Amino acid sequence: MKFQSIVLLIVVMWASTAMNQAIQPESGSSVDVNDLHVIDIANFAVTEYSKGTITRYVSKLKLDKVIKGESQELAGEINYHLIVSASRRYQRIHNYEAVVLEKPSKHFKNLTSFKLVYA
Repeated sequence: MKFQSIVLLIVVMWASTAMNQAIQPESGSSVDVNDLHVIDIANFAVTEYSKGTITRYVSKLKLDKVIKGESQELAGEINYHLIVSASRRYQRIHNYEAVVLEKPSKHFKNLTSFKLVYA
């Protein structure tokens, strides 16, 4: 009985590994930083991040430009990895890495990650 359980476990693990390899996304493709949709995604990221950081003493973060980016499409979902420059009022411009998941068929966007990039 133990032997059969171990064999079954090995088969399930092997099948799971094979399925994970079959659905891996392709490497990201570059995006046009001047494309209006990419700029909209970047604005969404900056706005969503700013929602959690605005206080009486900290102003809203404002998008300056999209520096570079990639997108990965898998099963109708698109992951955008963007490097954007943004600043708060009276402060210098900093670069940030933003990751946004978009599901176009559902009109859904989610900010997955937003962090300062140190040059």
